[in-house]
Amino acid sequence: MTKQRYIEDEKFSILLFVFLFLLYAVVYMTKNMFSSAMAVIVEEGIMTKSQTGLINAVFWLVYAPFQIVGGFAVDKHSPYKLVMIGLVGALIANLVICINQSYPVMMGAWVFNAMIQFGVWPGMFKIVSTQLAPRLRSTAVFWLLFATSVGLGMSLLVASFLTDWRDNFVVCVVSLVIMIGIYMLLNSIAEKKMVEADILKDDSDTKPTAEKAPMLPLMMSSGLAVFLVVCLLRVAIDNGIKMMTPVMLMESYDGLPAALSTRLSSVLVIFSALGIFTSGFVKRSVTKNEAKAQIMLYVLSLLPLGVVCFIGRIHYMWILSALCIAIVLIHGAGPFSQSFVALHFDRYGRIGTVSGVLNATASVGNILASYTFARMAEVMPWTGVAASWVITIFVCLIFCGAVLPRWSRFTNK
Repeated sequence: MTKQRYIEDEKFSILLFVFLFLLYAVVYMTKNMFSSAMAVIVEEGIMTKSQTGLINAVFWLVYAPFQIVGGFAVDKHSPYKLVMIGLVGALIANLVICINQSYPVMMGAWVFNAMIQFGVWPGMFKIVSTQLAPRLRSTAVFWLLFATSVGLGMSLLVASFLTDWRDNFVVCVVSLVIMIGIYMLLNSIAEKKMVEADILKDDSDTKPTAEKAPMLPLMMSSGLAVFLVVCLLRVAIDNGIKMMTPVMLMESYDGLPAALSTRLSSVLVIFSALGIFTSGFVKRSVTKNEAKAQIMLYVLSLLPLGVVCFIGRIHYMWILSALCIAIVLIHGAGPFSQSFVALHFDRYGRIGTVSGVLNATASVGNILASYTFARMAEVMPWTGVAASWVITIFVCLIFCGAVLPRWSRFTNK
């Protein structure tokens, strides 16, 4: 028999979740400020695409292994404290960039930001999935997935309307100060509302526990290891499209300025949010099997991605429309490669660890999105970059087909 602490008050649980949703949206906004301002930074000649992309790439390169650390940490320590550490660190990093915009200082601040946020996502996922009122947890996990789209949309809108890209980070500092203050207040209330309950284990339950199934064998037997590869590639395409589209449109069509291309590209964020509704519909009405769902969504996304290969040859609105359709499907596959997968490991006591590992893998995908595609765009035409997106999604399709039997056996036990 084990103990679990959670908030029994459903009204306060809803309030806390709404705030955590907004909080992670703000955190995600701050993470993406460099990529969202890329078109303006490149147009003004402040940095090249590679330099701006490198800052993002280094962030995700450092962020990835620290997410694994965070995953283990939230299974042993208070997720509230780990989230707080990350918020204060993000505030410091953004404040440094407001004060000094030299390239080495910005790079160092962003590396520190990546390290100190080790517990933010694993901590929030742990709070939402295990510490809210039990009846609300499943719904809360689903809606939390929208926070990344909202955060990215906020970063694109801020970048498109501010005249000086440096002001983006001023907005980040002010936002984080406000959110930290509210977080401290709600955290103190949550601690008072926590109750402790016994978790009873059914004697007939023969599924392995965390002690019987260590992490590495569990990854291999379940097929999680293959999902990690798919997660990496899917995130690379998902975020690569959203990061690269402003510059891609600006450079492919004469007379399309950076500010306008950035605003046009912000519509992708709205459609990526629709992707979450798509995943919810697929889970309810088509299949709950994460591998099958991804196979279907990837197949459907190949055609619109193929249209993007005609960038510069057809009107940019056709390209933008094709990207919107593709992003709905690709982003809709996200929960099936990350959050829904992690939920299957709750009974093994590994939900924090698995969510951290998946988030670390997604971070590596962000490295490809931030730097690799930016570098490719400097040595080949945008049609070549678009073709690489098609090939990558096809590879995801092959991996999902390969892991389907193993994952089905694991989830059907």
